[in-house]
Amino acid sequence: MAEVTLLEGKVDLIKKGMIKAQPLMLGDYVTNGDRICTKKSSRIELKLPDNSLMRFDELTTFEIVCVEFDEKTKQRDINVSMVLGKTWANVSKLFGKRGRFAVSTKTAVAGVRGTVYRVNVAEDDTVLVKVYWGEVGVSSATKQDIASQSQQTMKPTKVLGPHPVADPHAVSMEEWTYIIKSMQQIIIRPDGTPTKPMPFLAGEDINDWVRWNQERDKKN
Repeated sequence: MAEVTLLEGKVDLIKKGMIKAQPLMLGDYVTNGDRICTKKSSRIELKLPDNSLMRFDELTTFEIVCVEFDEKTKQRDINVSMVLGKTWANVSKLFGKRGRFAVSTKTAVAGVRGTVYRVNVAEDDTVLVKVYWGEVGVSSATKQDIASQSQQTMKPTKVLGPHPVADPHAVSMEEWTYIIKSMQQIIIRPDGTPTKPMPFLAGEDINDWVRWNQERDKKN
């Protein structure tokens, strides 16, 4: 399970198999199948079983697909599905390449080893991935990826190397993968096609959401 270690404002939780939402409280735990929605002027931080941290901004909806961690093998299988809004992930580096840590969206999957990155999902399904430290493998959300989200078994996942194509706007959702490095970003259009990775400047990236997360990271 993942623990709610910070909560500002109002956040709703819909348990798997339920329809009615209930208020989420500081110190509560969420697990596979739970859907969480942050309200206006609200934020939440989750501590995952591998000691990674994920934070979610206001007006964000996401689902806990899988938060499994094997204490014996130190292998993790963590997948959070973003429906709408913003998330920031500070992924524990202690376990290296053991298992999977991914943020998935309707059109893309961002899988990591140990890094700091954020993902925005706009109302039109445009996805923005920005990496601040480390590397993130961003690939198309294939039918196989979507199907695997419903499976809650411990399976190691391999992040492929870069496989760009000559003409990004012509790429099908079955065939692209990029490795996004520190201080790089990528945009995935609503139809699932990506831009090429491009650098961004720290000074131009500063806003309230970024600043708040950076301050939280320093405290942890």
